[in-house]
Amino acid sequence: MVRHLMLLLLLFSIFYLFLTNVSGEIFSDSGLVDIPTGDVLKHGIFGVGVYAPFQNTTHFKRYPVAFRVNFGMFDIIEFGASHILPQDNDASRSFLGHVKAQLLNESEKLPNVAIGIDNLGDNVIQEWNTYHANSAYFVISKTFNLPRIHLISGHIGVGNHRFADDERPVGLFAGVSTEISPAFAKGDIGFNLEFDGKGVNAGIRHTANSGLQVALGVETLNKPEEIRYLLSISWSNAKMLEQIEGAKRLAKQAAKLASQPESSE
Repeated sequence: MVRHLMLLLLLFSIFYLFLTNVSGEIFSDSGLVDIPTGDVLKHGIFGVGVYAPFQNTTHFKRYPVAFRVNFGMFDIIEFGASHILPQDNDASRSFLGHVKAQLLNESEKLPNVAIGIDNLGDNVIQEWNTYHANSAYFVISKTFNLPRIHLISGHIGVGNHRFADDERPVGLFAGVSTEISPAFAKGDIGFNLEFDGKGVNAGIRHTANSGLQVALGVETLNKPEEIRYLLSISWSNAKMLEQIEGAKRLAKQAAKLASQPESSE
């Protein structure tokens, strides 16, 4: 309880310090296309990858490519870092940090609840509209078991900067997501639809059993003249740890069965 309280005070302190005035992390390990969720990476889980947005202009303009790493600690806090590479090699680069803490863990009645801040840092060129610096948020997520659709998750939150527009200091974002695991996919396929405070986005992400993730997305579907296409390639150790845990459970069951005395005839 004390640890949760200390983390909460730390996050709110950071929130207060950076609540000042580019969208942000796309296809993060615990997020949707462009919005965060109430979940965090579990302890020991990490992800590394590269992502880039493109716009369908005359020369199919590419925005800055970013390398990122995210990792979870204590099952309640997640840290991340991004290294942004501009198109012009002579231009300045940026290193941005991200932090998210889970305040509530989902149960039968309770949702996942988290607070966090994206794009902590400076030296971000304002023309890079893929990012907005120091964007704080509060988000709630809940998974529902619906007929035929089966498991589907809803997400809703509020945030500043990249989640708001010029007329409002705070904006609302929301999304829905679901995941299927067909045999032919040799992994999981996730589908996302969201409103990030400014535009409607959609995406699909395939997570192979090896941990390799490939994601494709489209941003600002409600503004055809501003549509952007997103590409992300990353790797996470989550699948590998799941397989290790599964092997451990099987080994324990086998040892338990082996230790039982044979029944006499």
